[in-house]
Amino acid sequence: MPTVYRIIRDKFRHDCLSTEGSRLHGARWNPRGIGVLYTTSSPELELVETLAHAPGVRYEDLPVYWLSAIQIPDDIRYYSREDMPAYWQDKTYSRTQFWLKDWVLSPDVLAVGIPSVIVPFSHNIIVHPTHPLFSQVTLLSQEQIPIDRRLWRG
Repeated sequence: MPTVYRIIRDKFRHDCLSTEGSRLHGARWNPRGIGVLYTTSSPELELVETLAHAPGVRYEDLPVYWLSAIQIPDDIRYYSREDMPAYWQDKTYSRTQFWLKDWVLSPDVLAVGIPSVIVPFSHNIIVHPTHPLFSQVTLLSQEQIPIDRRLWRG
């Protein structure tokens, strides 16, 4: 069973398997109203993804982050960069949210691996909470992750 990673703020660390945030707000690969669990294939990619979504925050004001290692069943459909639609790296999500429409509405696999827009050589692993195998998703560990000042230019 593969291990995937997720970084979350301190106030959410006890609910790291929640899909509520993506359900409420939507994200790149899901529309508002349908929650999915965004994770990555490595802790390093998760750190880059997290920092890319915190622009303009002073280093001193960055929240405390926790890295969660999560084990999931090996039921993942991977997409390569060549599989992706021409608009997959759009800055707005109006089109990308519906590219996985069939899977989002009726997941035939637990997770999909999508190339990261930020680091396209690695994958974001999106896990669907309504798939029957989601009951086997388990939190392996959590630890506070330091953010080295050299990574931040906020």
